[in-house]
Amino acid sequence: MTRTRTVSAKSAYYAIVYLVDIFLVAAFFFYLFCVLYLVLGERWIMGEQSHFHHPQPDIPYWTQIKMHIQAKPFRTILGYARRLPVSNPLRRIAFVNLVGNLALFFPMGVFLPCLWKKQRNFFIFSLTCILQIAFVEISQLFTLLGSFDIDDFILNYVGAVGGFLCIQIIFWIWGHIHARKI
Repeated sequence: MTRTRTVSAKSAYYAIVYLVDIFLVAAFFFYLFCVLYLVLGERWIMGEQSHFHHPQPDIPYWTQIKMHIQAKPFRTILGYARRLPVSNPLRRIAFVNLVGNLALFFPMGVFLPCLWKKQRNFFIFSLTCILQIAFVEISQLFTLLGSFDIDDFILNYVGAVGGFLCIQIIFWIWGHIHARKI
């Protein structure tokens, strides 16, 4: 009788693990959809473009591309950081830009190691995130729905690494708790 209970307990455990995996995959794809919608789709679907990113028909496409590249590291970050202590309308924009870019890829740092064990290796994880962030930034640039800003790239990567470190700590704690039960 105890053997039957052990087998059914293991079956229940694996069923729960399977359901959690399905939930994580569904949540991951929903997150990807939200990221694409936020960085491309909202402006594209709604037809709303800021005055800075609005394509201008009288300027050649490649000239517009050059105008939308900000490749000097920390230029935007420092500019926004200077506006944070000042109480004016730009303070909110600065805060939303800095925190939003950090938060945008934080879930990526959680999902990748949870879904794929190879992503628990920091080098592989970093390479994957760098490629994903580059895809987003380049897509914004070439569709003229945004700009390629190296500071956005830096903030997105730092956010992803923050998520990665949080989930690694959780894995470490979980491993120690599980090791004590055995």
